[in-house]
Amino acid sequence: MLSLVYVSTMSRPVTDEELAEILVVGREKNLQLGITGILAHQGSNCIGIIEGDDEVVRERFEGIRQDPRHTNVRQVAADTVATRSFPEWSMAFQPADPLIKEIPGFLDLFADGHAPDPATGTSRATALLEWFRKHPLAPLTNQHGDDGIELRTRIVNATITALHDTGVEQVDVDTVAAQAEMTVDELRTHFPTRESLLTATVDRWSSSVSRPLRPIADTHGAVAYLHALVVAYSEEPALMRLLASTLASSTDPGHEGAEYYRTLYLRFRRTVREALERDIRVGREPATMDPARATEQLLALYDGLRIQSLLIEGFDIIASFDRAASRLRRGWAEDYRHTDLFEIPVEGTGDHNAREKQTDSGSSR
Repeated sequence: MLSLVYVSTMSRPVTDEELAEILVVGREKNLQLGITGILAHQGSNCIGIIEGDDEVVRERFEGIRQDPRHTNVRQVAADTVATRSFPEWSMAFQPADPLIKEIPGFLDLFADGHAPDPATGTSRATALLEWFRKHPLAPLTNQHGDDGIELRTRIVNATITALHDTGVEQVDVDTVAAQAEMTVDELRTHFPTRESLLTATVDRWSSSVSRPLRPIADTHGAVAYLHALVVAYSEEPALMRLLASTLASSTDPGHEGAEYYRTLYLRFRRTVREALERDIRVGREPATMDPARATEQLLALYDGLRIQSLLIEGFDIIASFDRAASRLRRGWAEDYRHTDLFEIPVEGTGDHNAREKQTDSGSSR
């Protein structure tokens, strides 16, 4: 069995919500793979320990190395061990929200008076974790970190320029390296594959567009938030093409970036649903609206219109979204709880009322 220790620097600041999501998703995936260990995060510095079958651990580490959320990923120890030092997979960080500490797998590593668990033994991995606990901001995890982040940002910006000029299908590492004024080998030290480069670009570019608009969901509601996104993305057709490409990639489990793209989309979906739930609580939307169904409808509208805008010349995505969203909101005000939407007449009875009732209800839903 292999026990591998790595250190890294986060490419950008992450929120408690994002860290909690990494904990939940990572815990489920790692335990399915038979991997145990820990990811400890403090400031921009991380230390990770992964234990399990040699091949599985190596493959998992390669995925971490290509994750756009990390830079300066370096292996610092890899030992063959007979027993695991960590019985499960957990995460350690310092959340502002104390409720996060109740999430299964959270380890309060940085709490005052925390003592190492005697059951973990005295392996090199546990010794390095204890060192990180006492010195989380030390240079071990940040050697040349600022330079690494600056170079990664330069490369991603060059990728965005190349995407504007040529489109997602034509962009390759040679084009980006030339745009960034560096060699392909230099680029590959930060992004080993084309897909890792595109994944980092999606993360940075989409975040730069969507993150400033996120407060609109709180102050004006889910529909207003999606309207603002439609407006913003309509001004960045190259980004819309890139996102459409990543959505297609996320449906292929064997695709290198599939899991990451899927996580991004599910996070966005949850944001919309939580905004709709808040809209009901504050009275922006009627209590008759089902947030789960409304999320499906809004995202079907949002995603479908973005695709149409890429395929149909002159398509007015903003006006189309506003018209359709208005009709959806009118439908949400109707109470369907006591209505049989699937009442279909028996063929040959001549009873058209049920069919008309179904059609009318469906059109306003």
